[in-house]
Order: sequence, then C-alpha cells, then structure tokens
Amino acid sequence: MKKTRVIKPKTDLKTRWTARQTGLKEKSLKLAHPVVKASYLWSVLTEQLSDVLGPEVHHQWFKQVKPLVISHNVLILEVPNHFSAQWIHTHYHELVDVLLSVMDKRLSSFFVSQSERHVRNLTESAASEIKRQAEDEEGKD
Repeated sequence: MKKTRVIKPKTDLKTRWTARQTGLKEKSLKLAHPVVKASYLWSVLTEQLSDVLGPEVHHQWFKQVKPLVISHNVLILEVPNHFSAQWIHTHYHELVDVLLSVMDKRLSSFFVSQSERHVRNLTESAASEIKRQAEDEEGKD
C-alpha cells in the first residue's frame, strides 16, 4: 500500500499574525504599567519587524532599540545615537507605526537617541516632536 504524503502549506505572515492578534490585543490592554506595556509591545513589534524586514536589516537597525515607556499614547524607544534615530524615522517609522496600530490604534512611536534622552525631558521632547510632525503633515495637505 502506497502512503499518501500530505504537504501543509506554509502560512504567510498575515495569517500568522492575524491568528495571534486577538490574544496580543487582550494582553496588551490588561497591562497597566506604562514601562511594562512598552516592553511587551516592543517584544511583539520587534518580532514582527524581523519577519517583515528580514534578520539582517532588523539586526542592523533594531537590535539595540530599547523600549522606555508609553506616555500620551506614544511608545518611546531609545536608540544608540542620533543618526540611528534619524535613519529609523526616515525609513522605518511608518512601518513601525502601522504594526503598532494593529495592536492598539491609538498608539504611535517615537525614537530618541540616548544623548537626547539625557539632555532633555523625555516627555516634553516627545510631545513637541509629535506636535511638529502633525504640523508638518498638515502643511503637506
């Protein structure tokens, strides 16, 4: 008797992440502490970024990113230097925000360098940067 071999199709990223989305969303909403929630969201987000961008790009730009806190619906992430913050903002910020919005539509992200974090008050700089970005977007329309 000949055995029939069943080959299961590989699930694509959308299917895989959609299946996990419900559980992730519920867990994310239950986390109250802003630092714990930031850490949790970043752990999920970094896994998704690795899947989307590939391990090499992820390692290059996101390996040293550290989640700090969620403040005023902004996930504040620390990067090693100003160049990294600018590069990520220019090339990957929109992707990060889209992936983040899947978990919570109210959230956005902000990348700050270690040196900027120590020089300025973090919450004030993030709030002013978000306001500036919003004004820039309104100016484009």
